[in-house]
Parts: sequence; structure tokens; C-alpha cells
Amino acid sequence: MRRVVDNTGMSLNDYVVSCAVAAAVDELADRCAFSLSPEAWDELQDLLDRPVAAKPKINALLAEPSVLDHE
Repeated sequence: MRRVVDNTGMSLNDYVVSCAVAAAVDELADRCAFSLSPEAWDELQDLLDRPVAAKPKINALLAEPSVLDHE
């Protein structure tokens, strides 16, 4: 670990915390089911039922060629 922190310039504490955060993100990403209270479920349903709002900036961004597009 000392070699890693020496090469990254991170403190040992920052390195350990960043590894713990990455592990937590991975753990949560693997979960495909979660439970909600009835109130939270109703709130989620309300959010999903809202009408779609126009997003002109996103539309303009998506209309531009991507670096992944072949020419």
C-alpha cells in the first residue's frame, strides 16, 4: 500500500477511504432488488408518472456527432 500511495500522491487515509467507497459502490451496483415503504413507493410512482419535459440542451448535445461515430 505504501508503494501505491507514494505513486499516486494520496495519503494512506485517502487511499483506504477511496477503496472503501469503490467497494461500496460495487456492492450496491450488484443489487437488483430493493424495498420501499408504501409512501416511498407512491412517491416513486408519482415521479415516474410525470409528463416528459422537453430538454433542448440534451437534444442539442445528442444531435452532435460522438467521438465514437465513424466517419
